[in-house]
Amino acid sequence: MRSILCCLCLLPSIGHSLEKKPWFGNIWEVRFNTDLEYNRYRYVDNAKEQLKSASNDKGILVGFGMSPYMNWDFDAEVEFVDTPRQSFSYSTVAAQLRYLFLDDVIGDPVSLCAGVTLREVSGRSLRDVSSPYHYYFDSELTGAIGKEWDSGAFWDFRTYAFGAVGMANRGSPWLRGYGAVEANLQNRHQFAVLGDSYFGFGGKREVDIEHFRGYSSIHHQSVDVGVSYKYLMHIWGSFLFEYKRRVYAKSFPENVNFFLIKYELPFSVL
Repeated sequence: MRSILCCLCLLPSIGHSLEKKPWFGNIWEVRFNTDLEYNRYRYVDNAKEQLKSASNDKGILVGFGMSPYMNWDFDAEVEFVDTPRQSFSYSTVAAQLRYLFLDDVIGDPVSLCAGVTLREVSGRSLRDVSSPYHYYFDSELTGAIGKEWDSGAFWDFRTYAFGAVGMANRGSPWLRGYGAVEANLQNRHQFAVLGDSYFGFGGKREVDIEHFRGYSSIHHQSVDVGVSYKYLMHIWGSFLFEYKRRVYAKSFPENVNFFLIKYELPFSVL
């Protein structure tokens, strides 16, 4: 059973998989999701000593979210990973609370939200260069803005941007950014082009893989670009397929290929 799990599991989008879109779900509708991903890279930029072989990272993320009120949204996730530096094991747990200030669905010019994220990271993941976290307890202030265009009951086209400023219980702060342009075809097929960035402001440039202790002291940078396709099955949920490629990296794993499969199932608790 363990070997089967290890084959299926993957490291979810190099972490930071909590909801980013500035549109909340229906009130008291629970969103359950499972993310599976396979990530592969060969080199770490500015490594003191390079990896002896390619890093094939696998893992699984299980999460849920809900909007208890019109302007509030909560989601949480737990992540398990399997990499060359740690066999299948618990990696991190995180929770996020957001507030919606503007909602373009009900007539505001844009949708605008802000929130806070708290994350606990295991000691094994903190010692793994594939893990993107800074220290044992990471926190972020987040914000997102977006706009939808529609011609009927469902949106046809939308774009949004997400940003976060973070700080751990040790080390230097970081910034994250994410942006996407999405198209919706008959509310059955959804396509997206996306970009993801992550910048840490530690004082060190060199990455010591053998004695790694998180990215809290490292001046790291990365930019990923990708595409995704989502198939909606309405009451049966949706499947999302995503591919990303790391196109820029400093003091971070470089030329990473990310393959993601995500299943999401919404259901009402009232």
